[in-house]
Amino acid sequence: MNSNQRVVRYAALAAVCVLLVGTVSTVFGKDHELAYRRQFQALDASDVKGHMTLAKWCREKEAWELLKKQCEYVLTLDPNHATAKIYLKLAETKLGVSTAAPAGSSQGSSGGSAKRSSQPIRELTDEEVQILRRSELLLDRPERVPVKFRNDVLERFWDYMVIRENLTKKDKAAFNRLRPAVVKAQRILARIADYKRSSTEDFPFDDQYSSDIEIERDPAMFRAFVSPRVSGVIITSCATNRCHGGTDAGEFMLFNERNMTDGMNYANYLMLHEYEKDGERLINRDTPKRSLLLIFGQPDTTGPGTDHPTKVDVVFPNPRHVKYRNLLQWLTGLPAPTPDYGFSLAEPAETGGKSTN
Repeated sequence: MNSNQRVVRYAALAAVCVLLVGTVSTVFGKDHELAYRRQFQALDASDVKGHMTLAKWCREKEAWELLKKQCEYVLTLDPNHATAKIYLKLAETKLGVSTAAPAGSSQGSSGGSAKRSSQPIRELTDEEVQILRRSELLLDRPERVPVKFRNDVLERFWDYMVIRENLTKKDKAAFNRLRPAVVKAQRILARIADYKRSSTEDFPFDDQYSSDIEIERDPAMFRAFVSPRVSGVIITSCATNRCHGGTDAGEFMLFNERNMTDGMNYANYLMLHEYEKDGERLINRDTPKRSLLLIFGQPDTTGPGTDHPTKVDVVFPNPRHVKYRNLLQWLTGLPAPTPDYGFSLAEPAETGGKSTN
């Protein structure tokens, strides 16, 4: 690219910047508008990484119109930016914008594909599995899982607590005596949850600690989920080839492989966790018996939010059936309210690789 071409390109990018910033007031309130303007104007017009970071900020604020425009801008800088393309699709979905399938897409094709239509959007990464494990680790009851602490997180968190809670050396000695390691993890995660709940604009809490707590095996909630009593029932009734594990699965798809990885099992859980129909959830933590997981499997389940889109076999002939009772027991054991894990299956994986057993 010669100097004249470079000048023309940057002039065009600058024009796009002006147009993009000018649309902000219709998307955000005044506080967010000011924050966005400051971030956008501080970036170099050709800074792909910086503008993608700003796109992620728009995603966190759920500003879908602005996310769409920001991703379109990133794609003028890098037309092949994979994350920008996926975020753009997410924004368009949230806005109800219909877009054509890209050239070469296997959508609607009977040809072979490296990714079967019977699979969910993607497997979860190791770090995403860790987020779910930390979020669902019991904090008020014993857990039997090995834990690894990274990057001196015990010392760093203790230093923070000393300042915040005016703790003493005696308190630290008592903390260090806690055994096994998972008890320390439970204590830290419980404190972090408290700090988040009490966080304010004047006294914010920046969680720089949780990601350095590695839960090396499934906590109790997920051990129960992957068991034949829960996942076994779901997979054999919902993830068959002629249902949500087959080519006609539609948007709701589940993994059903001979050798399931952690990334697949946790993706199945997250799919169930995220699904809603007419205001009803597949997993209802507040009222477990209203979970569509239970309702869809019963006979004569017609009514608002309870009618399955297609005819399905009866899984639970009645609430006394052992499969119903096992699944209800698992649902009842889930703590309320419904958690927000901070990511979804519809979004691209940003860290780590695919998880393995």
